[in-house]
Amino acid sequence: MSERPSSLDVGYVAGKLSLFPDVLDDKDSLYEVRNNAETVLRTGLPYNGKKIIVEDTSLFPPTGIIRVGLPSGVAGEAELIYYGSKTENAFKDLVRGFAGSRQNQWPSGTWATNAVTAEPHNAVKDAIINIEKRVGLETNPDSGSLNRRLKNMELKFLSPKAVFRSYPRVVRPGSTIRFQNFSEGDVIRNLWDFGDGGQSTEKNPTYAYAKEGVYTVRLHIVTSTGAQGISTKTNCLTVSEDEKPSFFYAKKLNSPALTYSLVDQSDGDILQRFWVFGDGESLREDDPAKHEVSHTYQSPGLYEPSLLLVFAGDKVKRVFLSEILEVS
Repeated sequence: MSERPSSLDVGYVAGKLSLFPDVLDDKDSLYEVRNNAETVLRTGLPYNGKKIIVEDTSLFPPTGIIRVGLPSGVAGEAELIYYGSKTENAFKDLVRGFAGSRQNQWPSGTWATNAVTAEPHNAVKDAIINIEKRVGLETNPDSGSLNRRLKNMELKFLSPKAVFRSYPRVVRPGSTIRFQNFSEGDVIRNLWDFGDGGQSTEKNPTYAYAKEGVYTVRLHIVTSTGAQGISTKTNCLTVSEDEKPSFFYAKKLNSPALTYSLVDQSDGDILQRFWVFGDGESLREDDPAKHEVSHTYQSPGLYEPSLLLVFAGDKVKRVFLSEILEVS
């Protein structure tokens, strides 16, 4: 049989008995235990002794393991001996030097004690400790545990990403704001919270704020598998009587084909404009008086052009079209 650690070993700490997932115990190395069983040798036990004569064996099970040496709980030299049968005052059918212990000779008066006191309890306890450590607790699992790794994979691969955009970002009270939902996956439910008590379950809703203020918008999505994703944009919308919203629009030109004119209608002390056409092309315009550009797309499709405005005082604002541009 392979050497098996014991909670009676010097230096034992909780968790050492079970080396899960390696199995140290099997049905041939588990024995009946009666805690606190102890007796003393009535005669000496020679090195090759085949029988142990003791004062009383009544507290010990019919077969099992005894520890011959110092009393229980006292560290020191000892021998583990398996006995296959017993009488009232003797252990017989011995296997000496059991579980790798050192075979020795012992004088009369030496203690013989239950060698596996509380071992089943400690083995189960240590197995649980090691399983929890490797698999991970339900709450606050360790970083290296299986549970933590699974949770990280769920967050990365299974949790849906709620993605949205709103335009315009600055409006007067009562003006319409369009919300576009770009969330991916088999989304079956959308719940918008506009930050003023208003809500919507549409995929791409429109909404108008009645009062001035700065509002936080949240989108909560649920997929067909029950997975949920939430996106919150803090202070993403400004409703004010004083501020004029920045915006631009697109109009199709007749020639050449797929050419569009983009016209900026933003107010303010604009220093530069950075046009991003949505097809990988962009243009920087340093003349603040030039607020119209043209661009030819190479193929039909849906594009999302945007405009980055640089104002005096290094204020920067990004502006989108109210709708995705359909080039045809």
